Amino acid sequence: MINIYDSANQVAADLQKLDEFKALENAVNAVKNNKESATLFKQMDEMQTKIINSQSEGRDFPKDLEEDYKKLNEKVQKNDQILQLLQAEQAVSKTIEDVQKAITKPVSDLYDGLRN
Repeated sequence: MINIYDSANQVAADLQKLDEFKALENAVNAVKNNKESATLFKQMDEMQTKIINSQSEGRDFPKDLEEDYKKLNEKVQKNDQILQLLQAEQAVSKTIEDVQKAITKPVSDLYDGLRN
């Protein structure tokens, strides 16, 4: 019998060997090792959490939060380490999305007969 979790763990291990993952790892380390970038990243992360929480609770985006977000976003756009991190993150996310599509294709294919 196949243990699908072994396969999933192998995919996770393989992901870490990809150039895209290594680029992300380097970008994360660059942010960690730059005090300004690390502080800015933490601020951005906290701001995004506030926004997500506000949206999930069905509340409107607070005006003061919107202004703070704009100012923070301007700083982020000028920070090369964070920009590189975000680009590397997108590349890894694209790979994960492609793998997820491949994994879920058999389930999607099962429903094709019901949809057509």
